[in-house]
Amino acid sequence: MSIPENAEQKGYFAGAGRQAATQVALPLLGTYFSRGFREKLREAEGGVDGSSAEGPSSGLEQAVAGLRFRVALSAGEKLVEILESVRDRPNFRYNVKHRESVGVLAGKLDVNRWVARGWEVRSPQTYPVLRVERSSRTPENLLAAYSLLWMILEIEDSYISSGAPPKSSEGKAATDLLERLDHLMGSSHFSDHQKELRQIGTHEWALDVLEEVEARLSAGRVGSRETYESLVDWIRRTMSSSPVLQAGDIGWLFYDSSFDTTLFELWCLIEVGDTVSQILGQERQIPDMRTSSKAPSYRWLVGDSEIALHFQHDLANTAIGGEVTWKRKGGKLGGRPDLTAVINPVTPVTSPSNHGSVIYIDPKLRKRDGVPTEEVYKLLGYFSNSGVGTEGLGAILFYTPHRAPQPIYDFTSAQGGRVLAIGLDPERPDENRAGLEALASLIVQQAHQAEVS
Repeated sequence: MSIPENAEQKGYFAGAGRQAATQVALPLLGTYFSRGFREKLREAEGGVDGSSAEGPSSGLEQAVAGLRFRVALSAGEKLVEILESVRDRPNFRYNVKHRESVGVLAGKLDVNRWVARGWEVRSPQTYPVLRVERSSRTPENLLAAYSLLWMILEIEDSYISSGAPPKSSEGKAATDLLERLDHLMGSSHFSDHQKELRQIGTHEWALDVLEEVEARLSAGRVGSRETYESLVDWIRRTMSSSPVLQAGDIGWLFYDSSFDTTLFELWCLIEVGDTVSQILGQERQIPDMRTSSKAPSYRWLVGDSEIALHFQHDLANTAIGGEVTWKRKGGKLGGRPDLTAVINPVTPVTSPSNHGSVIYIDPKLRKRDGVPTEEVYKLLGYFSNSGVGTEGLGAILFYTPHRAPQPIYDFTSAQGGRVLAIGLDPERPDENRAGLEALASLIVQQAHQAEVS
């Protein structure tokens, strides 16, 4: 029996739960954010404009939009610190420029140009001179200006896509960060290169310049070496699908409670995926959040069977016959379990009676003192609508920071159906192991049974 929920029991993390879940999700955050540096810079007039943007999406797209925005905020904070150091102690080079001195010889006479004029008479008299001028146009400063322009665009685009309200914590953080980035752009060390970079700034160009800067750093030809090394490291991580942050930088990740539910779902995705890999003795996989929800986040081969673990996979994709059971006026009653494990033979079987095995998994960031009855009945609804009925397999993963030990409830039916209700807490990874292994074993067991049959 579930108990009434107060504000503390609703879908929010308690204590350091959010930080613990975020730290586990860091590799996943990096795989999405890396794609941005591959886009060409484009002209952007004005600031954030959401007039033409579509409303917040749902499912996988909504989770990815939230990830992209929060990681952009995090990476932007890190980049601001680096670029403030570049602005305060910029690298530069001296160039010889051809100039004209009017009336008096102010500078070193350019003899070749002077002789070439012959007896040409000018009024007022001008003299061709050579002047040594300092320029900020170095490879490392071009790279810094490029990263600043790209970061501004990434914050603006991800802000719109996330649908975060302007008065939310994230919205206020984005506004503040954009103001700081725009202030940096006011520095001549960055603003002088805007026009040129909008024409030549591509991923390929940035990669070539990055290699040049790394060579200059190795040769000791770059002043303020430590600052530019930090910039190179930031860009390398952004380009290579690695998180721009380390576990020790967890404070850079900016979340408020509005994202807690999605964060818990993503944390469960990684924990379930890692546990299945461990049971199978296979290498750890990192989900790529850039793919469609129809593509699996994880995929394992077990003998002649394949296990695919999906995030936000539509119920109709796994319903028997390809259609859900319940309809209204011709419209289908849809559904989207947060996680879906699908077990099928590697070589498809044409027999209509063999539709593989499906395990529906729903993480719920709700604290329960007992059995999460409402959530279990939701799973039974998925079973009914997908056509598996009392033979259905599934699990509820709920948040239990207040329970010790972590509860595991196991419900079965006479027809072979099974539902697990497992308590989890990101702050206590050792205590989560028993429940996660029970779920992973259920998934792997279906693959072994498919081999036997």
